[in-house]
Amino acid sequence: MSRRPLTRTMFLLATSLLSVAPLLAARLAHGQTASATAAPAVHASRNRWQAVLHYDSLQVPFTFAWSGPAAQPVLALYNGVDSIISTRIVRHGDSVVVHFDHLAALLRGVLTGGSSGDARGRAFAGWWVTPRRGDSVRVTAVAPSAANVLAHATPTPHTAPDVHGTWLLPVSSGKGEKAWRLVVTQQGAEATATVLRVDGDAGAHVGRWQDSVFLLSHFDGTRPGVLELRPQPDGALHVTQRAPRGPARTYVAWREDERVARGLEAPADVRTFTGVRDSTARFTFDFPDVEGRRVTDRDARFAGKVVVVNVTGTWCPNCHDEAPFLTALQAEYGARGLEVVALDFEDAEELQDLARVRAFVRRYGVTYPYLIAGTPREVAARIPLAVNLNTWPATFFLGRDGRVRAVRTGFAAKASGPHHDAMVADYRAIVERLLAEGR
Repeated sequence: MSRRPLTRTMFLLATSLLSVAPLLAARLAHGQTASATAAPAVHASRNRWQAVLHYDSLQVPFTFAWSGPAAQPVLALYNGVDSIISTRIVRHGDSVVVHFDHLAALLRGVLTGGSSGDARGRAFAGWWVTPRRGDSVRVTAVAPSAANVLAHATPTPHTAPDVHGTWLLPVSSGKGEKAWRLVVTQQGAEATATVLRVDGDAGAHVGRWQDSVFLLSHFDGTRPGVLELRPQPDGALHVTQRAPRGPARTYVAWREDERVARGLEAPADVRTFTGVRDSTARFTFDFPDVEGRRVTDRDARFAGKVVVVNVTGTWCPNCHDEAPFLTALQAEYGARGLEVVALDFEDAEELQDLARVRAFVRRYGVTYPYLIAGTPREVAARIPLAVNLNTWPATFFLGRDGRVRAVRTGFAAKASGPHHDAMVADYRAIVERLLAEGR
């Protein structure tokens, strides 16, 4: 790969800071342990540190912020407009360990520079660690400074080509897809993009235009990567996708409204990708919850209710995106007769103690039954009614009689812009329709 553009990306991201924020020294008391059961609000426009993941063949810039009261500090990783909040922080002197229990990962390292009265000049050096996989990646970061705050306040004007909108990437995926969507939001030289597959989106890649290419990067605790977007004179967009493992992938993308004229295949339809063998059969489940209590579709709580069954896993990034929405859906429609239930499929080692599952439930305030259904390899055996169930997540909508009335695959998060809005509206419309039946 070419190191030059990625180094330039790091510089540009480092000079597009927002503002100096409350001092880290005030946020983390010496020897302090802090935890949070509900994700606190973190101001997106404050206290951004510029960080880099250092792989052997790739450097991935990202941003994070320290926030919260001294008694309960948090660290937020940024995924576009969303933030991924730590669950607890432990500090001894300048050594810091930031836990993301719902990701089964942590950030460990040492703070240097600066002073107790000024966060500027502070730096961080350490590792992003996923203990169960035995992985660790070097991380370096710098705090906001007066110089780059000024650079953000008075940005140098840039002329950038228009790449805003939805593009199609011709592919041949293992799931049978013939095209993915590339969704780009642009404001001048700044851009955010994501690749949207039948499973959901690849997270918000953020960056800017420089020397004939948009250089965008992403890290939200999972899925580190870089996108390079190169507009072409003929209207095409050359897309290079880089990840820490495997070769770079290149695509020639065209705007979605040119699909027919260009003879391109359509993306897989999330409404029909997964189905059921018998639409007259009840959808059944019988699994223990996180506390070991048996929950079945025949329980009184589900009788005569509309039920949303979510096939999920805490290892799945888009499942983390969907959980807060399903929690809100349960709160909004529960009194009218809706029940949400999750069928969770975890790797075998996670099933030994369910630590990440419990942290996931706490982090997203899950109030609906969260059932332990098996490992991902067992999904077809545990849900035999489903046909072509190979996306994470997948969501089944059951009528009051227990029959499947609709299925939706994947979850398009906020990074996918209008596609997220359309999916949320679609979910609500299905629930409203099913609740209205049989009154």
